Amino acid sequence: MANLIEPNCAIPVNGGTMDGYAARPQNVDARCGVLLFVELWGMTPHMREVAERLAQAGHVAIVCDLFRGTTPPVPEDPLQKWASTFEEFDDVSCTNDCRQAANWLKGADSGMNVEHVFAWGFCMGGRFAHNLGALSDAVSGVINFYGRVNFPRMANKPFLPIELTGLIDKPYLGAFAETDGLIPPEDVANLRAGLAGNKSAQIDVYPGTRHAFFNDHRDAYDASAAEAAWNKVLSFISEHS
Repeated sequence: MANLIEPNCAIPVNGGTMDGYAARPQNVDARCGVLLFVELWGMTPHMREVAERLAQAGHVAIVCDLFRGTTPPVPEDPLQKWASTFEEFDDVSCTNDCRQAANWLKGADSGMNVEHVFAWGFCMGGRFAHNLGALSDAVSGVINFYGRVNFPRMANKPFLPIELTGLIDKPYLGAFAETDGLIPPEDVANLRAGLAGNKSAQIDVYPGTRHAFFNDHRDAYDASAAEAAWNKVLSFISEHS
């Protein structure tokens, strides 16, 4: 699963730019823009395909290179490479980048002319979509597909996503696998409890699925669950824009 997307836009962020891949609907005046925050594998063909599907549904979609040009791991790498990438990743800097991306997409400088911005993150990117729900006024809603919200605190992870949950008053859609070695059921239960006061929050656990069940490039892909989750995303965006 190589990092094959050729970026076609540059997103201004703190200290420089972040590469992005933009998909725009044809002959449609889109009201909504979706920031896609990538998995641990970076800007893969799967991310581009999700962006194109959103564009076909009438939305602007921007895949954000959260790695800022550095090389992410690939699924064939040893587990230690995955773990070290997670441990070394600067969550504070990335959260700031994501906030800047949301401001840019909603602002006039992007040229996208969208009224509503949604943050949709997958795996690694899910926690940054979650963080934006608490820390950005630019987003209209958050979509978290199997993003971890709880893990050991580290120097470059001084706050945990779960600790921000009570600050999230935006509409929130969560999609999690029934069996996930990275996200135990108690973490999903704690997320649901933390969002209990948010009347526009919905957390779904898809029976019989594993982590990354939405990604049709992975062995864990579950076509039925992925289609159901996709339809919920489209309904969520429509309802909250």
